[in-house]
Amino acid sequence: MSSPHPDLYTADIDPGSWHRSTYTANDGNCVELGQLPTIPEAIAVRDSWYPERRALRGSKNALRELTEAVLAGRLATA
Repeated sequence: MSSPHPDLYTADIDPGSWHRSTYTANDGNCVELGQLPTIPEAIAVRDSWYPERRALRGSKNALRELTEAVLAGRLATA
């Protein structure tokens, strides 16, 4: 059900918009990205093995920055 004024956490994700990474392993273990049609600057991310679980949501810019940090090795290991 859509909210009359959806925000990042209540906006519906277009079920037909999920796209799987082209780097998917042979076992299908990967992430998928989905669109929030009412918030064009937002993106949803989910685990392809558990698509029924809640998706992580954020701005496209935040996802880009996270991806760049991972690729550059700027994230500290725990």
